Amino acid sequence: MNIVMLGHNAAGKTTYVSMMYARMWEGIEGFDLRASAAKDHDAFIAAARGIRWGRYPQPSDHRAVFDLVLRHGGRDIYPFTWRDYRGGALNEHVSDSPQAAELHEDLKAADAILMFADAHRLATDSRGHREARRIVSHVQRALEVPRTGSVVVLVLLTKCDLVDFGRPSVGDSVTAPFGELLNAIDSDEQAVGGLIPVACGPRPLNIELPVLLCLYYGLMNRVTVLQSVINDHIRDARDRAGRDTLLNRWISRAVGEESHADRVNALWHAAKQEYDRLVPLLDPARHLKRYLDRAMGAAS
Repeated sequence: MNIVMLGHNAAGKTTYVSMMYARMWEGIEGFDLRASAAKDHDAFIAAARGIRWGRYPQPSDHRAVFDLVLRHGGRDIYPFTWRDYRGGALNEHVSDSPQAAELHEDLKAADAILMFADAHRLATDSRGHREARRIVSHVQRALEVPRTGSVVVLVLLTKCDLVDFGRPSVGDSVTAPFGELLNAIDSDEQAVGGLIPVACGPRPLNIELPVLLCLYYGLMNRVTVLQSVINDHIRDARDRAGRDTLLNRWISRAVGEESHADRVNALWHAAKQEYDRLVPLLDPARHLKRYLDRAMGAAS
């Protein structure tokens, strides 16, 4: 699974991914995350420790790729890649900037897209709206490309603890730049999305929710694909079994070709292999859904 996060400088991407990793590394109801590279793990944990003491990391100045794995009950169950882009790439033209071109290609191939927007800036500075619209345009272009699978698109409203959503029109001002995109996602059968307020300050809010939502949909997509492959193998095996005869076996052996019986055995073996890949995902998927149902209910 490929998760791409993008947002302008100081939107809170580096802070979020550090706090998210540290929170998930500690574990939530049997789930945890691990980085494949020890240096990434150490960097995330050190940054999160500094954030808790009020020392926030510098904005990212380069593209970064992290290989992570979701674990359940101490077992690795679902690997994924997390891609981070420096905010400046959003202001550059694809034709002039290799990183802007790379961003566009990654967005087209992404299974999940996390859009970061500074809620306080949106509520207090018109430039925040221009920046948000620029992010939206990048994502909309990527979503126009035909896809073979579904995609999750989440807008993370960072620093929401600095915004008084009780004031008239503040909520509308913060969410307005994303309305058209979210309406398009609602009407797209291959996309799911929404807005999630997050905070990484003294009172963290929804730190784990975005990544777990992405991973749940990725996990369910994987389950669906495996079930489809298993069903295809079983259907083909039954079809071949109906054509299996002694004559076919004798002729196939004489000419050195695969008989219907041989193919049936191969198909059942392939179905068993896919089933063995599927089974370890089912229980974690059920647990994750129950957790998200509770978390989303509490957040609403």
